Amino acid sequence: MAVNILSHSVIATKQADGTVQWIIQASLDGLNPSGDIQYAFVMPAADVTSVNTNVNGGATGATRTFTYAQNAFSVDYPLGYAGGI
Repeated sequence: MAVNILSHSVIATKQADGTVQWIIQASLDGLNPSGDIQYAFVMPAADVTSVNTNVNGGATGATRTFTYAQNAFSVDYPLGYAGGI
């Protein structure tokens, strides 16, 4: 069993060009984002719909995998964001 899982906020924002920006932020109280961006990624809206349809609406174990080129959708990331895990 996993232990010491930190609290996070997940913020999804539809962008003007049809992508969805996902921001994962730390949450100090477990209820609100603290502003510390842990990770960000951007997906085409059609891929988000596909996840909802095929994984959320699918059977247990349903999976979707998407791979995007380096620097794809770079204009849709937060200003000054430098990726990494």
